[in-house]
Amino acid sequence: MSSKQIFNAQNLNDLFYFLKSINDSTIVSGCTQIKELPEKAIAVRSIPELNFAIKRETRFDFGPEITLSQILRLDPSKVPQVFYEAVKSIGNSNIRNMATLAGNICAKNYRHTLFAPLLALDSKIELKSEKETAHISITGIDTIPENFVITRIMIPVEEWDVSIFRRLGPSHAITENSASFVFLANSVKNQIANIRIAFAGPFSLRSQELENKLLGAHLPLSTTMIQETVEEAAVIFDEKSEKKGTSAVLKAQFLNLVKSSLEQLT
Repeated sequence: MSSKQIFNAQNLNDLFYFLKSINDSTIVSGCTQIKELPEKAIAVRSIPELNFAIKRETRFDFGPEITLSQILRLDPSKVPQVFYEAVKSIGNSNIRNMATLAGNICAKNYRHTLFAPLLALDSKIELKSEKETAHISITGIDTIPENFVITRIMIPVEEWDVSIFRRLGPSHAITENSASFVFLANSVKNQIANIRIAFAGPFSLRSQELENKLLGAHLPLSTTMIQETVEEAAVIFDEKSEKKGTSAVLKAQFLNLVKSSLEQLT
């Protein structure tokens, strides 16, 4: 520890100053996913501008430093169901007291539990530098520009006829079989009006092409259509997982969830 340098940012101005003046620094907060602190760490836990929850007319705005426990203290009827269930599935109360929203979605080399619901809900991320503000899709979080930081996570709030969240793998650990799955659907006059299918684990997956093929389909779906959709989902999964060496167990679970979710549409 004596070789480590930890800089405690008290506000955004501090944070931007540290990012600009300290080379090779890393932003840290709850540190629930790292085994060892980086050589130069900028702690952001004390920044009040990054810890908030605001309910707007059509969306929820969360600060990146809000803890998972703080989210669970909100009225669950106001928060998107799959997002709330995903937060509740993570760790135990001690972990959730430390773990932050940004920490869960910014983990390197893995898409953790909250990524699938945020992806399915078309969430956006607000980024800020000293002089600029930008909004990007959750899918763009891999490419945060230099000297920018996450300052807001924006989650649309919509009503869904079918809303399914499933966590795969062990309850309190992240392994090669850990992942999350979300299925959302709305229907109008016995036809699919909107549908979202998202998966996150070693990689993230959401195919709008697959979703669009189901729009307008009459309910209940035929056995043939369900099987064709599952087969297409398998091809998409293989394409996404080609470089990740994903376990066959995860693929089988994903396809079973796609099938069972489609069968719930009536």
